[in-house]
Amino acid sequence: MTVSQPRASAPAARVLIAHESTTIREAIRRLVDDGGYCAVTAADGVAALEHLTGAPPDVLVVDVALPKILGHQLCDEVHALGLPTKVILVASVYQRTAYKRRPTSLHGADDYIEQHHIPDSLLSKIARLLPWRAAPKVGPIDPAEAAAIRQAGEGRLKLRYATREEGVQGARRLAALIVADIALYNGDDFVAALERGEPAGQVAADLAAGRALLEQRVPAAIRGERDLIREAVDEFFVLHHREREGRSGA
Repeated sequence: MTVSQPRASAPAARVLIAHESTTIREAIRRLVDDGGYCAVTAADGVAALEHLTGAPPDVLVVDVALPKILGHQLCDEVHALGLPTKVILVASVYQRTAYKRRPTSLHGADDYIEQHHIPDSLLSKIARLLPWRAAPKVGPIDPAEAAAIRQAGEGRLKLRYATREEGVQGARRLAALIVADIALYNGDDFVAALERGEPAGQVAADLAAGRALLEQRVPAAIRGERDLIREAVDEFFVLHHREREGRSGA
């Protein structure tokens, strides 16, 4: 009689977590590891891209405002390289009460999650994207982890600096974070508004709210006469078109 051998279990799915906040990145790593997946991390877009072009992960969980290479650009890279990697964009949601709507476009990503919902929703979202994998081990939410993510998210909106130059760089980073969120929630409407040169409707309202937040968070002595939101929008537009032209020329 032939005795069948026990079937080897499939290796744990690999999840790449790309986020600039050490606190949020490590909290997600612990959550993913505890769920039975294998977590790897990256603090910026360049490091994340190295992981993608090395041994591609099963899932990429990426901050929309990731430094050096934005979250939606990494999503573009996943498609351009023909990778099977699923992408979940993390929206910081700089004003949680301002967005009570789904994004109109995910820039090619498979799903998105708002930062404050990571503890209770991320594992189930990963599981839905990997139905052939074993279900994650979802235990009770650790209140301390949830609080750490919330506090770290709020900390991204606080400007800390010792010199004026540090203050300016921090303000520019805050503006980039705000614009990345606005781009996610408005999708193609955001890009179309920039191409027209005159944002209107919801895009204009969100940009105005972003400017108001920046004025609350950044002293006039640091802002000076600069329109930091406009600069962040222009930078986003340049990066978007550079990426699009690179794909069309590939």
